[in-house]
Formats: sequence, C-alpha cells, structure tokens
Amino acid sequence: MPKVEAYCSEGIGLCGKQNECEQRCHASHGPGSQGSCDYTINPPLCTCYYDCPEPPPPPKMCNGGGGLCTITCKDQCCSDRCATKFNQGRGYCDNSAGPWLCQCQYPC
Repeated sequence: MPKVEAYCSEGIGLCGKQNECEQRCHASHGPGSQGSCDYTINPPLCTCYYDCPEPPPPPKMCNGGGGLCTITCKDQCCSDRCATKFNQGRGYCDNSAGPWLCQCQYPC
C-alpha cells in the first residue's frame, strides 16, 4: 500500500521580523517544517506547515468467551460480563455457531 504524505498546519501568531516566522516554526516542529506569512491580511499571520505525525496503529484485538447469553442476559449484560472479565473488554451475543454465546473482544 503506497504511503500518503500528509501535511499539518498550525497558526503560530503574528509574522514579526524577517525570518521570525520560519524560526518559530522550526523551533516548534523541527527543521523539515516551513513557516509562511500571509501578508494579504492585516496584521500578517504566520502559519507553520509540517509533516503530520503518523497515528499509532490500532491495538490488536483478542477474543474470549463470556458464557451463555439468555433472555435475561442479552448484549448489554454480555458486554458488562466482558468488561469485568477482560481489561477494556466489550461483548455481544452471537448465535451463528448454534448456542447463544457471549463473545468478548479486548485489546491484547
């Protein structure tokens, strides 16, 4: 899968003296960033453009069992069981394999 380049921007105040915008941008976001003054507005404002940080990968999810679901213990009850049994666990009732089972998912 090809990597998509993403650029972020942040307004960092008034432009100030020559190169001040660029210097503040580099101080905030490193040497690969670029400060740009918009002189079409009064007072001129400085915007810093920089590479967006990559988001963290989603956590790997594991599956576990939460027992049987019943007429009195449906999805919310199942999810409550999973939250008690597994850290950050969530659950749902599933009858695709025959019995009505409480299926739990949680970050590994």
